[in-house]
Amino acid sequence: MSTLAVMAHYDPDGCFAPHAARNAAALTEVADRVLVMSTAPLTEQALAAVPPGVELVRRLNVGYDFFGWKAGLDLAGYLDYDQVVICNDSYVGPLVPYRQVFDTMAERPVDFWGLTQTWRRAHHVQSFFVCFRRWVVRSAAMRRFWDAMVPVSDRSEVIKRYEVGLSGTLLGAGFELGSYFQETPEDTRVARARHYWWAANAARLRPPGSRLASARRMPHEPWNPMAALADRALDGARLPVVKLDTLRYDPYRLGAGTLLDKAELEYPAAFAGVRAFLERTSDRYTLRANEAGGRPPALIRATLGY
Repeated sequence: MSTLAVMAHYDPDGCFAPHAARNAAALTEVADRVLVMSTAPLTEQALAAVPPGVELVRRLNVGYDFFGWKAGLDLAGYLDYDQVVICNDSYVGPLVPYRQVFDTMAERPVDFWGLTQTWRRAHHVQSFFVCFRRWVVRSAAMRRFWDAMVPVSDRSEVIKRYEVGLSGTLLGAGFELGSYFQETPEDTRVARARHYWWAANAARLRPPGSRLASARRMPHEPWNPMAALADRALDGARLPVVKLDTLRYDPYRLGAGTLLDKAELEYPAAFAGVRAFLERTSDRYTLRANEAGGRPPALIRATLGY
């Protein structure tokens, strides 16, 4: 079975960071062809860091990851492959071999899958990693989705139209989605409690006229497992990646510094260079308004499963 992997890449300093290089190299273990679609002004040192067997393609910085994936899929002739993967460089991992992930998912009766899924906005596979099986790759729904795509410059609109829209299009065509990470009942209990805490802080930061409505609505919205359950990466890598945004913004107040400390101890090879990357790029990524707020008091932290 032939597999194509297309990875989106960006670095504000034109580097190819260690975590990105390791992810690209790991993809070569499960894919016959790996394309890295980069919008970064890559340095000579960055070019030298691209792993063997990985094809680097530079493109204009338009349309976020989705338009990069479209360009890579078109360039590679994705219809010729039995399996297609799209992913990006926004996470550290995999913390287990991709082969283990793919073998596990081969036993599950799903048509397309990701490492995680969420019900935020609508039920969808989180787009930082998605795999499509042969019958989805060659479906009319898949072709229509990518053929109709145009560059969108607003991040929220990209999420709504393309991240949520991709799963919605395929679900509407009758395909089933799944994810490698499976929430246990205890995970769900902990995530819900942490989400309530996040919602209380986030609502407080909204404009005065919308605070009450936000406080009523936000606690009942679904959570993002990559943020609410990021520490499940330390539970035998049940969650096999850690998002850089979680380490950078810590939206659920897990204590990103502690999480990074523990991850470096448990997975030293996977996290080598990650702290330096976060420090190097810190001034390029400002804190988002709904992710501010302090950690819960010690008594509440115990209740929230910290």
